[in-house]
Amino acid sequence: MKVVMRFLSELRRRKVIQTLIPFLGLIWLLLQIIAVVTPLLNLSPLVATSLTIFLFACFPVVFYLSWYFDITPQGIKVTEVDTTETPKPLGLKWWLGFAVVFAGSIMLGYHYFNSARTDYVKRTEGLVSSVKASSIAVLPFRDQSPDNDQQYLAAGVTEELASLLGQMSGLQVASASAGFSLARQNLLPVDIGKRLQVETLLSGSIHKSGNQLRLRVELISTSDGMTLWTQSFSRELTDIFAIETEIARAIVNLLQERYLAAGSLKNLNNTASSDAYLMYLRGREQYRLQTTESIKEARRLFEQAIALDPEYAMAYVALADTIILLAEGSAGFGILKADIAATLAEQHLAKALVRAPELAEAHAVRGLMLFYLKGETDAALPALNKALSLNPSLASAHLWRFAALEQLGRSQDAWQALQQAHKLDPIAITHQYNLAFKLAERGELTSAEQQYRQLIADFPDSPMGYAGLADLLTQTGELADSLNYWQQAYRLSPDNSNYHRSAIGLLIELDMLETAKRQTSDPRYEPTFLLRSQQYNELFSLIAFQLSANPEDPWVAFEAGWYQLLVGDKEQGIELLLQAHQYFDPSDLLSLPMCSPALEIAWAYQQRKQAEAAAKLLQQCNDSLPPAGPNGYQDIYRRYLNARLAALQNQTAKALSELTAAVNQGWRQWWSRHDPLLAPIADTTEAKALFNTIEQGLQQHRAKAAAKLQTTLPNSPD
Repeated sequence: MKVVMRFLSELRRRKVIQTLIPFLGLIWLLLQIIAVVTPLLNLSPLVATSLTIFLFACFPVVFYLSWYFDITPQGIKVTEVDTTETPKPLGLKWWLGFAVVFAGSIMLGYHYFNSARTDYVKRTEGLVSSVKASSIAVLPFRDQSPDNDQQYLAAGVTEELASLLGQMSGLQVASASAGFSLARQNLLPVDIGKRLQVETLLSGSIHKSGNQLRLRVELISTSDGMTLWTQSFSRELTDIFAIETEIARAIVNLLQERYLAAGSLKNLNNTASSDAYLMYLRGREQYRLQTTESIKEARRLFEQAIALDPEYAMAYVALADTIILLAEGSAGFGILKADIAATLAEQHLAKALVRAPELAEAHAVRGLMLFYLKGETDAALPALNKALSLNPSLASAHLWRFAALEQLGRSQDAWQALQQAHKLDPIAITHQYNLAFKLAERGELTSAEQQYRQLIADFPDSPMGYAGLADLLTQTGELADSLNYWQQAYRLSPDNSNYHRSAIGLLIELDMLETAKRQTSDPRYEPTFLLRSQQYNELFSLIAFQLSANPEDPWVAFEAGWYQLLVGDKEQGIELLLQAHQYFDPSDLLSLPMCSPALEIAWAYQQRKQAEAAAKLLQQCNDSLPPAGPNGYQDIYRRYLNARLAALQNQTAKALSELTAAVNQGWRQWWSRHDPLLAPIADTTEAKALFNTIEQGLQQHRAKAAAKLQTTLPNSPD
C-alpha cells in the first residue's frame, strides 16, 4: 500500500497527470476529425484505424517523457528531483529506459496494426467467420456432373484440398481417407466431427461439363452442424489447381487469426497438362481399391500421366508408392522382387524431388522405401521427419515413422508417432489395429478391446479386427471367445493360413480334437493330435519315422525331444534337444515370446551338468528380451517365460510368483503341468493349485466353445 501511495505522490509531484490529460484530449479531438474526414474523402477505414493505433501506441512514450520532463512557461525542463542540487543531465540509464519504452510502443502498435489490417483484408474478401478453429476434415466432394462420371475427379479434389490444408502449421487436418470411410456411413456432420475429433468440416460438390468446371464448397461447424461459409467457383478445368489453392487459402483465413495473401500458398501437385492430371486421378481411384489388380492398373495409369507430362512430380511419387506396394511381401500384392522395386522406386522419387524438392509426399514415400525395401531404418527417419516438417498432417508418414522407431527400439517415440497417426486418421484399419495392439502391449487391455471392437464395427468385412480381438482374448484366457473370433477372421480371409492355424491350435488346446480333425488335413498336426489324445505309442512311432526321414532337421529333433520330455523318456528327450542344437542356426534359437528353443536346450545342458553352455543360452535369452511396458506390465507369455527362467536359476519364490501372475492374467496351456522346466516348483502346493486352475479354465471354455460352435471352419487350403 505504501508503494502505491508513494507512486501516486510522485505522479502529482512530477505533474504527469497534467501532461497526460491534454494528450488524451488531443487524441479525442483527432479521432473526431478522422471520423468526419474519412467518409468525406472516401478514405479506407484502415487509415482511421492506423492513426488511432498510432496515437494510443504513443501513450507509453508520452508517459515516460512526462515522468522526467515538465512543461513550463519557460519551455520544457527536466523535472527536479532534489531542489538543493543543480539538475544533472540525463544519463545512459535514462536513454536505455527510453529505448525500451519506445521499442515496446512500436512493437505494440505494430501488433495491433497487423491484426487490424488482417481483419480488414479478410472482411474485404468476405472471409469473416464467427468460429476460430484449429482442426478440420475434408469430406468427399459430391459428383453432380450430368453423367455422374466424375467421381474420380471429386475424390482427387478432396485429397488435394486435405494435402494443401495439411501444410499449414497450427491447423490439424484429418486424413482424406478417414473422410471417405465415414461418408459411406451416412453420418451427420456432428457425428463425423466427434469421430474425427475436428471442429470444422469442408464439403462440397463438383460439376464438370466439357472443359468447364464448377465447384461449390461449404464450411460446417461440427458443434451444431451450421454452415459457416459457402462459395462457388466456376473456371476451366486447366484452372483447377488455382481453384484448390484459393479454397485452401480462404479456409485458413476463415479459421485462423493470420492472413494468407494471394500467392503465398503453393500447390506442388500441379501439372501443365489437364489430361495428365485426369490420368493421375484415375490412377488414384484404382490405388484406393487396394487389390492386386487395381494396384497394377494404378501403376499403368501413373506411367501414362508421366508420359503426358514428364515434369509431373506428384505422378512420379504416386508411381513409386505403387511400385513399393507391388514388392514381394508387401500387403499381398507382391509381384516384383524387393531389390528391383527399390531401384525403380528410388529412380522415380529422385525425379520427383528434382522437380519439387518441398513435396512432402515424396519425402514420405522415400522414407517408406528406405525402411521397408532397403532396411535402412536410420536413413528413413530423416526423410520421414522432412515430410512431416512440410506437412504435419500427413498421417501415413506418422505411421511409417512409428514402424521405423519401433524397429530402432525407441518405444516411447514410436508410441507418440502412432498416437498422432491415429489422431489424424482414426478410421484407417492399420491405424486402429496397431493402436489396439500397442494398447494391449502396454497393459491397457480394456482400451485395446474397445479399439478392436471399433475396428470391427467400422470394417465388418475385414478380418483384422476379429484377428486382433481373438489374440487379445487368448491373452486374457477367454479361449472360447477367442476361437469364435479366429473362426470369423478365417471365414473372411480363407487364404490366411495364420488364422487357420490359430483356430486349430485353440481347438487342440481345448481338447476338441474331432472338431479340429474335421477342419484340417495337414499332416503336421498329427503328432499333436496323438499327444493330446494320449496315444503315446503311436506318437513315438511317428516321431521315430520323422527323425529317420529328416536326420539333420533341428526342428524335427527338437519337437521329438519335447514330446519325450512331456510324456516319454526324459533321457532320450535331453539327447534329442542337444542333438538339435548342433543344427540350429543361431538366429532361430531365440524365437519370442517364449525364447524357444534356447530355453529348453539350456535346461537340457543343465541336466547334463554343462553349466557354461546353459548359462550362455540363458544370457542370450535375457539379452533378447524387450523391456517391460509402462508400469511394468508384462503379458502372459512373458510372465510364463519369467517363471521358467527363474526355475532354471533356482529362484523358486520368483518362479511361483511369475507363474501365479501368468495364470491370473489368463495363461491356459494344458501342458504346463508337464513342463520339465518347472520341475523345481511343480510339486509345491501353490503350483498344483495353479495347474488345477488351468485345467478348470480349459474345461469351462471347452463347454462354452462347444455350445458356440454351430458352424465349422471351411476346409484348409493345406
